[in-house]
Amino acid sequence: MPLTMPQPLVYVLVINWNGLEHLEDCFRSLIETTYPDARFLLIDNASSDGSVTFVREHFGSDARVEVIECARNLGWSGGNNVGLQRAIDDGADYVFLLNNDTATARDAIAELVAMAEARPETGALAPKMLLFDQPFLLNSLGLECSIIASSWDRGLGRTDGPQWDTPRQVIGVCGGAWFVRVAALRKTGLLPEDFEIYLDDLDLCLRLWDAGYEAWTCPTARVRHKFSATYGHGERARRKYYLSTRNRFRIMLRNFPWPRLIAHAPAVLVGEGRAVGRALLDDEPWRAGMHVRAWLDALAYLPHALVARARRRKAGLDSGRFWPLVRRRPLFCPRVCLPERGWYEEVAIQGRRVRPMSARAWANTPGGRLRVFHVNCYPALGPTEVVLHADGVELACLSTMNADAAVVEAPPGTIEFEARRLFPAEETGEAVDVGGWIGMEGLEARG
Repeated sequence: MPLTMPQPLVYVLVINWNGLEHLEDCFRSLIETTYPDARFLLIDNASSDGSVTFVREHFGSDARVEVIECARNLGWSGGNNVGLQRAIDDGADYVFLLNNDTATARDAIAELVAMAEARPETGALAPKMLLFDQPFLLNSLGLECSIIASSWDRGLGRTDGPQWDTPRQVIGVCGGAWFVRVAALRKTGLLPEDFEIYLDDLDLCLRLWDAGYEAWTCPTARVRHKFSATYGHGERARRKYYLSTRNRFRIMLRNFPWPRLIAHAPAVLVGEGRAVGRALLDDEPWRAGMHVRAWLDALAYLPHALVARARRRKAGLDSGRFWPLVRRRPLFCPRVCLPERGWYEEVAIQGRRVRPMSARAWANTPGGRLRVFHVNCYPALGPTEVVLHADGVELACLSTMNADAAVVEAPPGTIEFEARRLFPAEETGEAVDVGGWIGMEGLEARG
């Protein structure tokens, strides 16, 4: 009989802190993987909600599942570093870092391994991250980074489609679903724990580039993620804003080539001035205060950054291989527009109140006759085409070059709106892809 070549060993790290409500979806999807040589580690940051007990009781009978309990909350970087070191010590070939609020497609790990094995120059891969409850929309296909070290998810909020299915180089990979080669980690070291959270994934990816590796997207590997675009409220929002701002400066000081950093110093000053001015205009002076704190931290952090640079220089790592992928514009993260149940915020068009829809949208109705308005904001691009479904039955097909209305007999429950064509952002100048502009009013409810 022919000998079977051993498969590369993959360690999957699920970082967790009081995320009990997410762990069923996460681990259920992982243990159903088609890839034969994977280990699944819950890295628990001293949770108090029963997360550890849940995973052990529900998934502990699977020999591939293991729990590592941290004595205290080490943060995202610190917790993941515990798992990364374990994977390195155990001889893993690859590590797949996952947030606990993800669900992984059965073939995702196999797709990632296949691409990494075919491209030995690849140090990190970005799977296609999709929104958990609206998986027709992208969450991330790699990271973008500007000349002031502002970073954001490539494709966030855009409609998934063939245009996103070609692998391409990216400057970094979102830490929420990040596949990394262990051989590369041996050269770069682990995540920067003094970042605590935010941009630590980018920092390591820049070091991967300088170590002679590359980062690519792997669109055939799919992961759904319960993404939140908000900063939250109160002290949590302020903390998140500060860490994101502070860590931008740490990224620049640790990684940007000195000639580039000096040349683009005016852009950094302009960006900071705009951010502070916008904070004051928005009557949020606390944001301006966070920028001042970040400036002071940058001065205090400079000696640490110089030590990190000297260490890399001694190791012969190239400084700035990633620079061609740094974006000159925009300076800050673009505005994120995510729909709720497929609907964007209501707008007034041609005297009617309508809501732009994504590729799909859902609406609840008590049943009866509905008047559905549909408007076309870009007739030069062709007609709208939206199909209404309920309980698997097509109710109507709406198409117009301008504006129209139709009366629909709807059963009680949920109506799904499906756009058979999209108006892409590249052609409209909008921030998102739109499938149509819809308004509804009830004419007669069922008795």
